[in-house]
Amino acid sequence: MRNLIAIALAVLFLSCATPRFTAAAETVKVAVPNRGAWDTSYTELGLQQGFFKEQGIDVQIIHVADEASLEQLLISGNADVAVAAGFSEVLAAWIKGAPIRIISPEATGAPDIYWFAKLDAPVASMTDLHGQVVGSSTPGSLRNFILLTLLEEASVNDARLVPIGTADEGYWQVLNAQLAASWSAPPDLMQYLIAGEIRVIARGNDSPQVRNETVRVNAANAKFLAAHRSAVLGFLRAYKKSVDWAYSGRPPLEAYAKLSGQGLELVEYTVKNFASQTTAQLDEIKGEDRVLAEALAAKRIPHALTRKDIRGVYDFVLKQGS
Repeated sequence: MRNLIAIALAVLFLSCATPRFTAAAETVKVAVPNRGAWDTSYTELGLQQGFFKEQGIDVQIIHVADEASLEQLLISGNADVAVAAGFSEVLAAWIKGAPIRIISPEATGAPDIYWFAKLDAPVASMTDLHGQVVGSSTPGSLRNFILLTLLEEASVNDARLVPIGTADEGYWQVLNAQLAASWSAPPDLMQYLIAGEIRVIARGNDSPQVRNETVRVNAANAKFLAAHRSAVLGFLRAYKKSVDWAYSGRPPLEAYAKLSGQGLELVEYTVKNFASQTTAQLDEIKGEDRVLAEALAAKRIPHALTRKDIRGVYDFVLKQGS
């Protein structure tokens, strides 16, 4: 009997003393533009909540100033995945043979891009911009195409578009009556909207064409995707959970306020008025014909292409609705 007890104690001791090995988390380097913007914060919010860890993914975020750097990071292999990349920019790189694949949409529509005017000015909508000077973004940019669409749908063909630098520069020119209206996007100028100094006269999503166009995508380095498909799948599952959580109530707004250094009141105003969970859907690419037309007009692609021509740029690891 004593021998049996001794053996049992020995087995118990060994089971407690033997280290338990778990599979190491797989590292995914993720390039994220425009830190502090709501829709580019999903990865960081999900990381804080442990959603990526649940999938066995060790996300290493690479913050970049804007979307322009994303494709090069993917091409070089310095990033495995890039979120919120311009759709037409990714297409342009892929057409040239870059090892890039689109793994999901990131933004369909543009509720965050808006045009504003001085509160006491006689400009309340796009229809009031006949013959007026309007601040625009760089010709060939997404914001510029959206502005042209909004003006066309308002039957305004005589506005004079003037490219400006930052949204702040447009703000001061509007205040000084040098511009009748100009563009912005959160978090820029939110405090002036809340204070009632300026008012929104149009949003990107006012246009049904823009509302049904995928404007930004999530993309992966093709070589990394081929070698680490399960890791990319795990990343997208966690990313989708992050998006769902971001629209689940007050706690994510508080987390985003802390992350971005903005006040909670400003965050609540921004998300309520300039964000949409529908925009953040990851299931379906929309408006490809419009994207291709814009890419051609901006000379990002050498000739007209069809949806059939670009099928190879897609690799939807996460099945629709999953």
